[in-house]
Amino acid sequence: MYGRPPPDHGRLTIMEDQPAPLPLPHRDMIRILPNATVTRAVMNRAGKFHLGAVYDSAGALVQASLRVPDKYRARDPGALSEALAGRVVERRLKRALYLGHAFTHFGHFMLETISALYWVREVDAEVSLLFHPFEEAGENVFTHYGHGVECLKLLGISPERVVIATADLAVDELLLPPRAYDMTNGPHYDFSDVYRSLRNAAMRSPGALQAKRIYLSRRRLKRRERGRLANEAAIERRMKGRGFTVLHPERMSFSDQIRAAAAADILAGVDGSALHLAAFMRPGARVLVLETRRRRNVLKLNALMQVETIAVPATRKPGGAYAIDPAQLDGTLDSLGCPPPPGAIRRILDLLLR
Repeated sequence: MYGRPPPDHGRLTIMEDQPAPLPLPHRDMIRILPNATVTRAVMNRAGKFHLGAVYDSAGALVQASLRVPDKYRARDPGALSEALAGRVVERRLKRALYLGHAFTHFGHFMLETISALYWVREVDAEVSLLFHPFEEAGENVFTHYGHGVECLKLLGISPERVVIATADLAVDELLLPPRAYDMTNGPHYDFSDVYRSLRNAAMRSPGALQAKRIYLSRRRLKRRERGRLANEAAIERRMKGRGFTVLHPERMSFSDQIRAAAAADILAGVDGSALHLAAFMRPGARVLVLETRRRRNVLKLNALMQVETIAVPATRKPGGAYAIDPAQLDGTLDSLGCPPPPGAIRRILDLLLR
């Protein structure tokens, strides 16, 4: 099981005011609920709501079990009898730690699910780890998706402990810690150690040669997922000319993604889920965001991990597409100490970008 290393006090420079230090999570924050009920997960994307919550022994909704809403809102009723609507509990657990939602979506997994795993160290090894899924099929990210499988392995957590609440459950003793992260307000506690533990575990295994400057490309994603930046192919060539190694995270294992981020001095890419890999960089490392819209969760996680964030905003073109101004990008790369290519090569890159 992962442990706590000495605190690492790196410098912090981000695009907004430095946040106040966050409190460390500790065991006394965990509530103990005897004879609790956890209702099954229901996800309704069309209606932008979800169901699945914790109810206490009196049948009252435990508000602390609910996710802070973003575009999806919890609609769990206040009384267990209404929530069950005539259904009967299908399974009983002796002791379980409720950890919120196990996301299959990579960005939310990085922010909300990994941060919740911090609490595992505070309970005994025989305690079940209880999650709600956050997608309609109810899949278990820890058994069906590579990043979930590798995450547990790196943290030394047995996947047999994980219970996904796709059915109504009774729990003799439910342990309920506070939510570590929410998409509106960011981190509530300093759970940075869980990311450092993942990084340290990944770095103990051999990996490919790692670059000091990496660019996370979106060009090999599915068409509907990649089209944020109209001139990304040209920008990618420009980044190569500045000494960046281009990586395609979706074609890498989670461990390799962690190792690449951990070894990099500068990580760059178009705003999106992959940039949350910056959580595995060393304090004082830098992230260059090619920004089609402001992603405050990237800033908040980077601030927690003491990683600097620099942005080059894209401009919107007729028809709605976004593009990066090459002159502005060049100026930013110059300030980051990334030397331009020789004159002839640079002129070719300029022609390709037009």
